[in-house]
Amino acid sequence: MPEGLSVFPGHLLARLGESSRRRFHGALAPEGLPPRHFGVMTMVAAHPGMTQQQLHERTAIDASSMVAVLDELEAKGLAERRPYPGDRRARTVFLTPLGERTLGRVQALAGELQGELFKALSPDERDTLVILLRKLAGSAL
Repeated sequence: MPEGLSVFPGHLLARLGESSRRRFHGALAPEGLPPRHFGVMTMVAAHPGMTQQQLHERTAIDASSMVAVLDELEAKGLAERRPYPGDRRARTVFLTPLGERTLGRVQALAGELQGELFKALSPDERDTLVILLRKLAGSAL
């Protein structure tokens, strides 16, 4: 790490983020899932029956890209869209049993990768880092 750049937290975050992204993308490849599919599946698992619009808003994936992601997840048998009660234009999203199993495997893998990425930190330091990153992410939006 160039000494002059190591004093800039934004640079450090970007460098760590890029390393994390590359490793995560490679780890997901055998499952045939890009990282944004993991994010959408994780959100759907936490909030089954969320509408496509809610998913778009909470994940910051633009609406047309969200449709494509959901089309891809449905084509793989990982998710399904169902009519939204009371609004025939809206669709709710649920994981299929295959989607739930796949997400479980990938979440375990993500946990392992996070453990490797942050192994230099103690558990208390990791907790503090998460708190600080959430604070920064919340103020940046």
